[in-house]
Amino acid sequence: MLEIGINTNNECGKDINEILNNIKKNGFNNVMIAARGENFEEAIKKAVDLGLKVPYIHLDNSYSDDLWVVGEANDKYVQSVIDQIKLCGKYNIPIAVMHATIGDPAKVIIKPNKNAISSMLKILDVAKDMKVKIAIENIDTLNFQHFQYLLDNIKSEWLGFCYDVGHHHLYNPKFDIVKKYGSRLIAIHLHDNLMDWKYGLDWTRDMHYLPFDGKIDFEKVCEKLAKTNYANVVMLEVHKRSASKPIIYKDKSVDEFLSEAYKRGLKLKDLIEEYKK
Repeated sequence: MLEIGINTNNECGKDINEILNNIKKNGFNNVMIAARGENFEEAIKKAVDLGLKVPYIHLDNSYSDDLWVVGEANDKYVQSVIDQIKLCGKYNIPIAVMHATIGDPAKVIIKPNKNAISSMLKILDVAKDMKVKIAIENIDTLNFQHFQYLLDNIKSEWLGFCYDVGHHHLYNPKFDIVKKYGSRLIAIHLHDNLMDWKYGLDWTRDMHYLPFDGKIDFEKVCEKLAKTNYANVVMLEVHKRSASKPIIYKDKSVDEFLSEAYKRGLKLKDLIEEYKK
């Protein structure tokens, strides 16, 4: 039976301790911890102490563009990813979600290149030793070529796919990502938006609403997911304060928001399981 989870960067508390306690209090047993510098290990320890399971974490994406450059910035970024993967290994967290770039559709970044392949192979060598799989997440329109470049050019059991449903339907709705990469699906991010991004706009349409509060057809999403071999957590990645207007949860308390998130997660889980029958 599938379980449900939620991200820690959901804006439901003043610090990671309060956020994790609120998550636990509202019924969740699984969390995706978003790496944030020195507090990363503290967050893992706190989650474990509370009895929460961490099926996967989200690597810090602050300098992800440096995967594609040559020189000191690349060396520093690769080492940062390796350090985070070693922490995952230390705490037996089996999957780390990674951005191919920072993820801003209004920003022009370096084109896909072989330097990123050699950098990823270094990362995957450590990931294999730590028994941690890397899941590359689909982000925005410009990022999509980088996302595909890595998955298409590295055939490793330690490199898989994180399906971000919100990003797919906002930036690349006509491309059947699940059909092409579903066999490598090892993590998911479920959230909603208004599907209204146009070329030239920035990330602020990436609202991370609760599922069923936007325009994504989650019946179809769940039907597609049910046809894959995905058997991990049904993971919400939602924000109480959305990235742009309208901010629709400002009048909800933290408990009201998280309680509703839990109900939406259960609805998604039930839909997936129903379609699997």
